Amino acid sequence: MKNIIIKIASYSSLAIILIFISSLQVHAQRFRGKIEYYSSVFPSEDGKIKSINGTRITYYNSVFKSEDGKVKSIGDKRIEYYNSVFPSEDGKIKSLGDVRVSYYNSVFPSEDGKLKTIGNIRFAYYNVSTSKSNGKIKSIQNDGEDSASEEALDTYYLIEKLNRQ
Repeated sequence: MKNIIIKIASYSSLAIILIFISSLQVHAQRFRGKIEYYSSVFPSEDGKIKSINGTRITYYNSVFKSEDGKVKSIGDKRIEYYNSVFPSEDGKIKSLGDVRVSYYNSVFPSEDGKLKTIGNIRFAYYNVSTSKSNGKIKSIQNDGEDSASEEALDTYYLIEKLNRQ
């Protein structure tokens, strides 16, 4: 009986320690900043994020469907979009400041319209129609370890999230 009580106590203390450690990790990952939202008469920006920790975010109010309501700038970094006859790139990000973004215009559905480059970062996709990996990313390579391209990649994913709100 004494052994059972000792085992239960040791398991309980182990569980408490694990919960304490995980709560410290969650606490460290929390966002500690200020987010402001637009309250606007323009539907293209109403309810969208206006600033994050003082960094202003603006949106296009445009007659072009390919850019209306999408992020125009983050801080001093201007964002441009393709107005193209190719559906694979129309309305997609064209540049992030000085960093250009390109997409595949391909006969292969596994890569058509997907990211090709962000600055010096190149994306490659599997093109095997019988495989479950068809159309999934095969490799991402940063030629020359370009830090501006790395920053642009992070900004690209942030903009994609903001444009979906």
